[in-house]
Amino acid sequence: MKLERCELPADADVWVLAGQSNMAGSGFGEACETPDPRVWLYTLQDQWKIAEEPFAGDRYEAVDEAFAIMRGEREKHRADPNYRKQMAATWRAAGSGLGLPFGKIMTAFTGKPVGLLFCAKGDTRMEEWTPDYDGPPDMALYRATLRRIRKVGRPIKGILWMQGESDSFGGKAQHYVARMKKLVADFRRDLNQPDLPFFYSQIATFALQTEEELPDWNLLQDLQRQLEPTLAPGGMCVSVDLPLCDWGHIATGGLKRLGRRFATIVRRNLYGDTRLELGPRPVAVERDSSDARLLHVRYSSVNGTLFPKDRVAGFVVQWSGEERNRVCTATVSSTRDATVTLICTHAVPAGSTVRYGKGLLPFCNLTDAADMAAPVFGPWTV
Repeated sequence: MKLERCELPADADVWVLAGQSNMAGSGFGEACETPDPRVWLYTLQDQWKIAEEPFAGDRYEAVDEAFAIMRGEREKHRADPNYRKQMAATWRAAGSGLGLPFGKIMTAFTGKPVGLLFCAKGDTRMEEWTPDYDGPPDMALYRATLRRIRKVGRPIKGILWMQGESDSFGGKAQHYVARMKKLVADFRRDLNQPDLPFFYSQIATFALQTEEELPDWNLLQDLQRQLEPTLAPGGMCVSVDLPLCDWGHIATGGLKRLGRRFATIVRRNLYGDTRLELGPRPVAVERDSSDARLLHVRYSSVNGTLFPKDRVAGFVVQWSGEERNRVCTATVSSTRDATVTLICTHAVPAGSTVRYGKGLLPFCNLTDAADMAAPVFGPWTV
């Protein structure tokens, strides 16, 4: 279905969608989200139209080279001045994302139209999301995003961000916290919106490479978890439990759920909707006072109760000085509020650690009644 271009209504809330491929929309496996006449997309050609997936369908015709050329295409683009024109004539994008589900929920909640300002691109690194970037122009992503926002000429309601996979190797994770703080500060300064809300997702799972190749995957996830209070106003979504459609991209159904999760956190933190909580946030790992085999992982910000009640998956206990994972059973406590109890086969020695979501491809299933997932964390020492 071809949808006509139109002008964004004057009262619309404009949201920026930025980051790498899981924000750009690489989902397969289910039907795309259906359009809604109240949700608009600012295309890569700097035009508003009713939003339809895929959002990156016109990337070879993008105004900004930074959104048109992928890292692996750089040499072909340089060698052939007609490369983009030829690709635009033959390339057919596919894939769905989280933006349209998010926009539909927000317009239903606020009663106002929503404009989605699309600024995402696969395989991008934090060092490329800075006004100080001095590399090839096809990766000058911050400057391209800022140009597009200024072209729209309206205050931004907030930014949705999903990125970090490309910063999980090569020592880049050690710079991640400083670069994230700088990114948010740069946007708030350059847009003259000192309280611009910034909502982001912890990175998910990855099936293609090994932990030796991506040694800082879990470290980066835990850094993202710890960043949440320092980047306020805003908040963090969780995606570790969502299914993949290939080696590293969240499937369509998972992206729809992630869009809903973003909307839940926006409603809670931006609009003060106290009917909702942010979703499970780990606050303590405690020893049981009477049974040395038991550990209790306590959560805050839970909607209703934790699920599933038993066979909770994703927790790992490691004895001090060991690398192997100890066998433990995890269940939602029937006597402690918002708590998962880990039952180990032996008494847990001092200095042992607890993790949730360890590895590149863990199976994690802990959520709450609003389908808000528990984040990757650890190691926490007990």
